[in-house]
Amino acid sequence: MQGQMDERPRYAMVFEELEADYEFLQPETEETEFYKDEIYSKQIPNLDGPVASKRVEFGSPGEAFENVSAFAREVGADLVGSTAVMERFVFEGTDIGHPWVIVLGMEMDFDLIQTAPERESGIEVLHVYWKLGEVANRVAEHIRSLGYRATAHHPRAFSDAHPTILHTLSAYEAGLGEVGRLGVLITEEFGPRVRLATITTDLELPQGERKDIGILKFCHGCHICEEACEDGAIPAERSIVREHVKYTIDYKKCLPNFAKYDGCNICVAVCPFNRKPETLKLFIEAVRPVERDGKGPNIPMCPPTPGR
Repeated sequence: MQGQMDERPRYAMVFEELEADYEFLQPETEETEFYKDEIYSKQIPNLDGPVASKRVEFGSPGEAFENVSAFAREVGADLVGSTAVMERFVFEGTDIGHPWVIVLGMEMDFDLIQTAPERESGIEVLHVYWKLGEVANRVAEHIRSLGYRATAHHPRAFSDAHPTILHTLSAYEAGLGEVGRLGVLITEEFGPRVRLATITTDLELPQGERKDIGILKFCHGCHICEEACEDGAIPAERSIVREHVKYTIDYKKCLPNFAKYDGCNICVAVCPFNRKPETLKLFIEAVRPVERDGKGPNIPMCPPTPGR
């Protein structure tokens, strides 16, 4: 197993490299221009704001979480979790200044993601970035209205709006799912078909707990996404990254298809956990490792089914 230093993540200049070395083959549409303009000109400038002078006191971190979670779901979040901010997830050059993090997840449309790598799939990702960015800003604003500092960290990065915190590993620590072979969070509710945003705050929240629902164990024996990746960006082996043993995507190999399709999503579309919510729960139960006579887990394999 390969190992890496547990240093803070460093922005790899992905968007600058895309602009310098690759040509986006898909022209902008009125829809994509709208989403990008809204994100860049309206959401990014409003990630933070003034805090109410009067503070609402909560009886416990759990009570505070229930308040924020209920608001987040009311305004559109599908998943909500919390955990402590971990410095090893904060990008170099970023000063978070808050001890707690709320992680939000939002489902992407199943049928549109199934079109990957066609343009409809990439547009759906951008659509969810826009919706989730709005939700993240509203949740941060709600926390500030309670008298606590809060900063939203947008799910979509740009060349001049770099990522600040690792959403995926924060979501894993918050117990929202497991990180699969394809390098994204796989959840019980929506499989890998989610996008994530975070809000950091000084409002004390519950420490999250990692989940083990058998997804990663399944991924060890499944190579569907690895084989489907046209650029060979998905690894066969795991590595140790910031105290996590995980499959780490080779972003340099991912860039050509990302540029070609303005977002790819092939790995998400073919993942066996990419199922409609009504069947995903049954699938997870069917593949969950079961101890057999003390001989370790028996992990049945099941290929993806069209229209699942």
